[in-house]
Amino acid sequence: MASVCGGDLFVQSLKREGVKHIFTLCGGHINPIYTACMEQGIDIIDVRHEQVATHAAAGWARATGEPGVAVITAGPGVTDAVTGVAEAFTAGIPMIVFGGRSPLFDFDRGALQDIDQVRLMEPITKWARAVYEVQRIPEYVSAALRIATSDTPGPVYLECPVDILMEQVDNSDVIFPQTYLNPAQGGGSPAQITEAVKLLANADRPAVVAGDGIFWSEADQELKEFVELGQFPVRTTGLAQGAIRSDHSLALGHPATAMADVVLALGVRFDFLEGYGQPPLLDANAKIIQVHNDASTIGYNRSADIGITGNPKTVLKQMIEEINKIQQQKDRSEWIEQLKSLGEMLKSQAEPAYTSDSFPIHPARLAREVIEFLDEDALIVVDGGDCSGWFAPAFQANFMGQLLATGPFGCLGVGTGFALAAKLAKPDKQVLGYFGDGSFGLNAMEFDTFVRHNLPIVAVISNDGAWGMVKHWQKMTCSEDKCTGMTLKARQRYDKMVEALGGYGEYVDRIEDIKPALGRAFDSGLPACINVEVDPNAVSDTTTWLYQSLVKSSD
Repeated sequence: MASVCGGDLFVQSLKREGVKHIFTLCGGHINPIYTACMEQGIDIIDVRHEQVATHAAAGWARATGEPGVAVITAGPGVTDAVTGVAEAFTAGIPMIVFGGRSPLFDFDRGALQDIDQVRLMEPITKWARAVYEVQRIPEYVSAALRIATSDTPGPVYLECPVDILMEQVDNSDVIFPQTYLNPAQGGGSPAQITEAVKLLANADRPAVVAGDGIFWSEADQELKEFVELGQFPVRTTGLAQGAIRSDHSLALGHPATAMADVVLALGVRFDFLEGYGQPPLLDANAKIIQVHNDASTIGYNRSADIGITGNPKTVLKQMIEEINKIQQQKDRSEWIEQLKSLGEMLKSQAEPAYTSDSFPIHPARLAREVIEFLDEDALIVVDGGDCSGWFAPAFQANFMGQLLATGPFGCLGVGTGFALAAKLAKPDKQVLGYFGDGSFGLNAMEFDTFVRHNLPIVAVISNDGAWGMVKHWQKMTCSEDKCTGMTLKARQRYDKMVEALGGYGEYVDRIEDIKPALGRAFDSGLPACINVEVDPNAVSDTTTWLYQSLVKSSD
């Protein structure tokens, strides 16, 4: 009988599910998987740090909607990956992390790189297991994928001792589970749907906030149809950004949900990014209709007046059918015009920063110049503190998955991993990473990875010579002479580092040079870095808001 080894079984299981790439850093404990990937045509994307392998797996899920796969070696490889796993866990990102492990015959003998990895991963994954029988590897891989993508998605951890990966077994002893990755499509009860639509239809100031659940259920078209039928102002957040284009007449942002008397929350978790569902992001007296496919999320931090457990896409279809039964819709024109006027006022208040001609360059002006340069279908990765506070409010996504950013973990250093995955997923699109100089330094050696794998990703660094957000927080807290531990070298030439690794680099300190430098970077066909000196004293509203939140929570 023909035989197969454990590494082959793992890779066959992935290939059956359509996996094209693994993100990895080599190690002896995972060599059988590498051999199998080469034989079976799965690309090995080898990075310079295991944290980036897990960030890339999470980036793949964000860019494609499919779970990413990271393969990491035992001991230090697994511990290096912890930050990336924790980021994905708090953000609800599906991925499989496979860890190597010392051989069974050396258990409890102080083997090389041997620690209790399953127990380490349990608090930051949905599921963590070890496989001890080679023929059961496909069974465990199928379980891992099923759990990673069910309810609220998230990372799972699976490991296998290296001798099990090398062990041979007869093909006849192996069972591969059949296709099973069909997310639950269940909707809400008809009575709840009727009650929810009636409450929205009769509201004076209704609004919709759409979050990650819209992305995972691919419900952007249903969302658009529903809000247009009811003339409901809408705000998209997280991975749902772009589900409703920014130029849509109902895309009216934060003012809509802040002032609404009835809010429909679709696939949204009320964590700190959503102000815990409390003022000022949501009115304290607003009625809340919450739709989520994970029942444990409904009522989290903010009570739901109507809680509907169900797939957002299916629930929206039900709501569309119900709202079509209403003979005459309420006139929303006054409410919508009020929100438009408020939005224009807020925009005009921010405009001086985004049009500033100051020297050094205002970080808001840098953000505006970059956004204006990019193609409409470019993929953008944001990785930074204060610099993100200037970029994110100015950028308006045109489709879901266009903007990749960390979730509530607030993790810096995600940028190179996310960008790596985005470029692999969409090789014909512009991919730009927007970094602070602090966050860039965390995983900047991945430009070596970009060069080796011929991935022409462009980075823009908003360089203020500091960990800007923390610097500003310290200044808000104490006198400037007591600020410490947050200064970086001013005008540091990160662009030269990228050049030394085989990429393209430019240093920019004048506004008129930003767009030409970006043009040369993309035209170079190389991984590139545009390193821009910005005003170190500008403070974003996001930094101020976060500081106030921290102060409030410590009172």
